[in-house]
Amino acid sequence: MLILQKGQTNELTMNINNNSRVDYTGYTFTFVHIMSQESKSYLINVSNPAQFAENIRYCEVVIDLATDDLNYEGQYQLKVYGNGTSLVFTGIVELNGTEEEPFFTTYQSDNENNENYIYIE
Repeated sequence: MLILQKGQTNELTMNINNNSRVDYTGYTFTFVHIMSQESKSYLINVSNPAQFAENIRYCEVVIDLATDDLNYEGQYQLKVYGNGTSLVFTGIVELNGTEEEPFFTTYQSDNENNENYIYIE
């Protein structure tokens, strides 16, 4: 699981095979929020040194969430495509940050003795 921070620049390190590295001129990172199904894509151009850096062992991708934020915190399904069509990675991302208001209000009754009971009629 990858962990990203909302509202700031996040650097991801990818281990890409040297033989396939030349096949891709760009990567598309597609984030789909698990609860809301909202989708957001980021295009990474390998010729842009502000987005992509590489050495002989690994590549670094920079995604700036400070200016183009994902709307919701929580878990996202991440799919990385090479040249926009070839799926090269899939995984889960946890987006952390600061929430001003909670998503829901909890209610707790005065008597919680039967809180784990299942009632069947």
